[in-house]
Amino acid sequence: AVDAGNAVHAVMQYIRYEACGSEEEVREELQRLVNRQYITREQAELVNCAQIAAFFATELGCRLRQSKNVLREFKFSILDDGENFDPQLQGEKILLQGVVDCALLEEDGITVVDFKTDKVTEATLPERTEHYRPQVLAYADALHRTYELPIKQALLYFFHMDRFVSID
Repeated sequence: AVDAGNAVHAVMQYIRYEACGSEEEVREELQRLVNRQYITREQAELVNCAQIAAFFATELGCRLRQSKNVLREFKFSILDDGENFDPQLQGEKILLQGVVDCALLEEDGITVVDFKTDKVTEATLPERTEHYRPQVLAYADALHRTYELPIKQALLYFFHMDRFVSID
C-alpha cells in the first residue's frame, strides 16, 4: 500500500497534466515517465490509470490541465504560533514544514489539493477526513501566507473513491 501511494504521488508530481485527457493518455504519460526514468516500471504497474484519468476528468482536473499556474510538491517552512496546535504552547513559535501535493493559483485565490491513496470506504471516509484536516489546513495557511491570496478551497482527493472532500 505504501509503495502504491508513493508511486501515485510520483506520477502526480511528474506527469504532464495537459496530456491527461483520457485513460489512454495517462498510460502514455506513465510510459514516458518510465522511459525518462522518473519512475520505475514497477512503480508504473502499481498505478491505476483509470483513477488518474477520473481525477483529470473532474471540473478541477480540467482546470489543472489547462492552467500554467499549478504548484506541485511545493515545499514550505513557516513559523507559526504554537497556541494554534496546543494551548500550552501560547507565546511559543514553532517551525512548520511540509510539502503541498498540488495547488492551483488563480486570480481570485488558491485551490489546495492533497492526494490520498488510502483504501477508504463510505464508512471510513469521515474518520480519514478528520485525520487529514489539520494537515490540509496547514498547507492552505502556508500558501495563503506565501502568495497573499485567499484560499478558495482546501480539498482532499481520495483516488480509491474518485472523490474530493472539502475541508472547511
